[in-house]
Amino acid sequence: MLAAQASPGRDRDRLVRAYLPLIGSVARTYVGTGNVERLELMQEGIVGLLRALQRFDPELGVSLWAYASWWVRQAMQQLVSEMARPIVLSDRALRQLARIRAAERRFAQEHGREPTLRELADSTGFSLEHVEALACAARRPRALEERVGGEPDDGAALGERIADPRAEDAYELVPTRIACTQLPTLLDALDDRERGIVRDRFGLDGEARTLREVAEDLGISAERVRQIEQEALEKCRTAASDCARRDR
Repeated sequence: MLAAQASPGRDRDRLVRAYLPLIGSVARTYVGTGNVERLELMQEGIVGLLRALQRFDPELGVSLWAYASWWVRQAMQQLVSEMARPIVLSDRALRQLARIRAAERRFAQEHGREPTLRELADSTGFSLEHVEALACAARRPRALEERVGGEPDDGAALGERIADPRAEDAYELVPTRIACTQLPTLLDALDDRERGIVRDRFGLDGEARTLREVAEDLGISAERVRQIEQEALEKCRTAASDCARRDR
């Protein structure tokens, strides 16, 4: 082992080969916890072993694997966290998640359906709250631009379903941020179709309507409605700026 520590070469290669079965046993813990192949886990495990080898002190009186196993797990955990989800989970949480995934597979094979969170809690011995927390952390991240209606031209993006008052500005809230006396002037800057879309989308004549609803009435795609709406709002913003300059 001292020769393997000293420099790369045959001794280090032999040491790595000797520890491959142990590295493989750790890799099995993380298989299925993300979009990571076993070969990738093994490669990261070897990197962890070599890091441990550089830092290992034989005079500590412990075996190399007793010291290196943490480094191997840490390397695999980092890979899984980076590849599978934006939330970095602890080694313990990843092992628990792997246990939940194994329970899911067993349940599906035995019952022919996916288990509920309660059934997973009963199967693993974890609390329902803990299973829910791990399930949330393991979910695939979704982009705010992702369409949620199942059709490519569906105007309902995920970001449109999430309200964030701090992110709203005067441009996005033209109908509610301007004075009522200015509204007719701004709408006069639009053509009939643009004016109708703005009225429908912001509920100026009643309840606000979705892009899909407006699109069905006009016989065009929801994406086209969104484009017209943005063009109309740009005209409104320009008209509002002109009004402000005249009032100065």
